[in-house]
Amino acid sequence: MFSEDDAAVSRAEAAVMLTAAFGHLAAVDEIEGVFADTGDTPEAAVRAIEGIHAAGLTKGCATEPLRYCPHRPTTRGQAAAMLARAIQRAEPTVGLIVNEPQAARGYTLINTFRSSSVYLIDHLGRKVHTWKIEEDEIKIAKLLENGNLMVRLAGHNDNGNDRVAELDRTGNIIWEYPYGNMHHDFLKLPNGNVLMLMNKLLTSPEAITVGARLKLTSGRRFWYDYLVEVKPTGPNSGEVVWQWSVMDHLVQDNDPNKPNYGPIAEHPERIDINYTLHQQPLRRHFTYLNALDYNPALDQIMISARNYSELWIIDHNTTTEEAAGPKGDLLYRWGNPRAHGNGDYQDQQLFRQHTTHWIPQGLPGAGNVLIFNNGHEYNGLDRNYSTIDEILLPPSNDNAYQLEPGYNFTAPQRQWSYSASNTADFYSPTMSGAQRLPNGNTQICGGAGDVVGVIFQVTPDGTTVWKYINPVSINGPPAYQGDQVRDNTYETYRAPWYPPDYPGLQHLDLTPKNPIEQYR
Repeated sequence: MFSEDDAAVSRAEAAVMLTAAFGHLAAVDEIEGVFADTGDTPEAAVRAIEGIHAAGLTKGCATEPLRYCPHRPTTRGQAAAMLARAIQRAEPTVGLIVNEPQAARGYTLINTFRSSSVYLIDHLGRKVHTWKIEEDEIKIAKLLENGNLMVRLAGHNDNGNDRVAELDRTGNIIWEYPYGNMHHDFLKLPNGNVLMLMNKLLTSPEAITVGARLKLTSGRRFWYDYLVEVKPTGPNSGEVVWQWSVMDHLVQDNDPNKPNYGPIAEHPERIDINYTLHQQPLRRHFTYLNALDYNPALDQIMISARNYSELWIIDHNTTTEEAAGPKGDLLYRWGNPRAHGNGDYQDQQLFRQHTTHWIPQGLPGAGNVLIFNNGHEYNGLDRNYSTIDEILLPPSNDNAYQLEPGYNFTAPQRQWSYSASNTADFYSPTMSGAQRLPNGNTQICGGAGDVVGVIFQVTPDGTTVWKYINPVSINGPPAYQGDQVRDNTYETYRAPWYPPDYPGLQHLDLTPKNPIEQYR
């Protein structure tokens, strides 16, 4: 099968020796038929050949079709080049870093916040599809079941607002909603409509008329949040079919002559307008909602209220008129009871969190809530570490969650949590996300801070079994292997993962290509 000791080394043998000698070079688990001429080559050698190709050590010997020439002798120059590349990758700094057998095999979307390209990679860190949009910046991307990409685009249109758009498989915009001041998150509902976060300007006089304290608002302007559900009606249009606004669900104890007056602690279903104005006096957004999720079984929407350090749940089974009244009040809130006057600093559990969502049906922990708990504030001091928290909410009966004595919502049970063994080693003060995978692992995206662009999978016991570092900067071409990527030009808002049987993948050519990162 292989040549004698004194014979020339074949290209197939060179691949086997490289993967055996260098622990960071992995033979692929399954042969994908990357090269057209390896059909008569031993399986172990083919797996090694495809492994070094995935790592960027070889581009083969010919193209159209792509061939490796496994039986051809390796020249001294070829051997030296592959050996140099293998040594260079011995301590990789970007791209695929860890890939253990316990890792879930699937596909991950990679896009740097405000970049113009989105990459889909496989579990070996190889590009399989790329979307590129000209003259726009993509902040968030989600793969739809039809193979298209839904994105949040930065505000470079006529009104300067962010907008939601759907891109076809080549990056052309086939639908967008350029109205309102869209921000942060969106999702496509089962009925085909798009739910998105919007905000509007709230002047100081307007804030005072609804009970804001004068000393907290004088001379300032704020943004308040509202949700819209849009039914697409044309390439550049949509009909708003449902709406919910923070401003319809306020409470204040500042002025009995203003609307919504009452004891804050007795109205946890409403939002204290003065809470964040007092806690965050310099912030422009007094709620700063940053994530949406929808539970079709309950017909409820979960919202991450960052400035309140809480998750909120509201009823979607309402008309817009009903959503503006008591039926639109908060069904449940958790994370920071002092935001509604029913707790103190030591009761706070969430800290400026992101990506709060129900774990979907069919996955381990289905129905529980998974949260990227960023950290940042605790008892007036910094909580400079992040955790991933999985919680079990109390049951929702007739669209109502139980209240405990003292007008406090029943606390959820903590099911699982992840933090670094040295907690300070895992800290992303902004952005970031977490996602439960079919094998029970959790994929985590560090968006900023010391873990900027670090995407990794952990097992239930917290062991890292897959790790990838985003090599894409907004300032230029992808990084070279060996470069350090620890500044904010590599910020990664989320990195959603998709299983091999996800419907949207069936519409794409998933032929593996080179890694995103470059090699010298």
